[in-house]
Amino acid sequence: MTTHSVSHLQASDGLSLYVHCWLPDTGGEPVRGVVAIVHGMGEHGGRYARLAEHFAASGLVTVAYDLRGHGRSDGARIFVDRFDAYLDDTEIFLTHVRTTFGPAPLFLLGHSMGGAIAALYTITRAPANLRGLILSSPALAPGEPVAPWMAKAGRWVSRWLPKVPVFKIDPNLISRDKAVVAEAKSDPLNAYGGTPARTAAELLDAMARIHANAGALHLPLYIFHGTADRLTAPWASEQFYGNAGSQDKTLRLYPGYFHETLNDLDREKVVDELTQWLLQHLPDAQATQTAQVAQPTQSIQPAQSAQSAQPAQPALGAHDGV
Repeated sequence: MTTHSVSHLQASDGLSLYVHCWLPDTGGEPVRGVVAIVHGMGEHGGRYARLAEHFAASGLVTVAYDLRGHGRSDGARIFVDRFDAYLDDTEIFLTHVRTTFGPAPLFLLGHSMGGAIAALYTITRAPANLRGLILSSPALAPGEPVAPWMAKAGRWVSRWLPKVPVFKIDPNLISRDKAVVAEAKSDPLNAYGGTPARTAAELLDAMARIHANAGALHLPLYIFHGTADRLTAPWASEQFYGNAGSQDKTLRLYPGYFHETLNDLDREKVVDELTQWLLQHLPDAQATQTAQVAQPTQSIQPAQSAQSAQPAQPALGAHDGV
């Protein structure tokens, strides 16, 4: 049995941030660990209820907050004036989680744009008590190449017309499961109407910062991405994996999967493998293993290597994924 509760946090500029918590029934025993989720552009934290139920079966707490301008949180829809506001909000969110659950092992999971937020947060803020970083189809490069002139035009629009929509997310690209797509389209808390120019430009700049400083990341790292994702680039996940400074790192590529591998066909495999990684990185599990120096690990499903066919750095422009 899982208990769902909600609360509110106040951002540094006064905005109210909506928080979900799914607490497993542990029979009075301490929780085994906590997974803190940062969702993607246009969605909200409530969409992770099914994943939270799965984690609860293993004694894991799940918490998620609605990004500013998303879901039930305050703020202009999908708008952020500077990307670091997302990092500041995430710091407030994680401080709340640590205060609530004390020393329980804490993992940070970011999906899509939330993956960019989580990656840049861990790289630049160097949190001391995170147990690991998990990136789900992270927005580390646009899903499709962007011409240089489009990138330049997008930044001009961002400066002078920051709230003008520059692209729309196509919900048909999130999953091959038609039921998931239909549910996403009908969810009034999702926002697929258009992404403001400033938000898009800030995300693109964040992508560049992440790749430029990948070597500074040393947390255990788990990345998973669908090879048929057209919203964020699978090759960029490969590139980030290769450059990350983490010694304990795993990359999983799922052939033919769309953007939301956690909600795609055969999602049980994705969720099960993610859960196994989490459980293997709990202190009680690691204590039973033979002491050894951590070595980088990679588990990639056979698929065409998108990285070899793409430029060494992400093509950044005004039309990107979530």
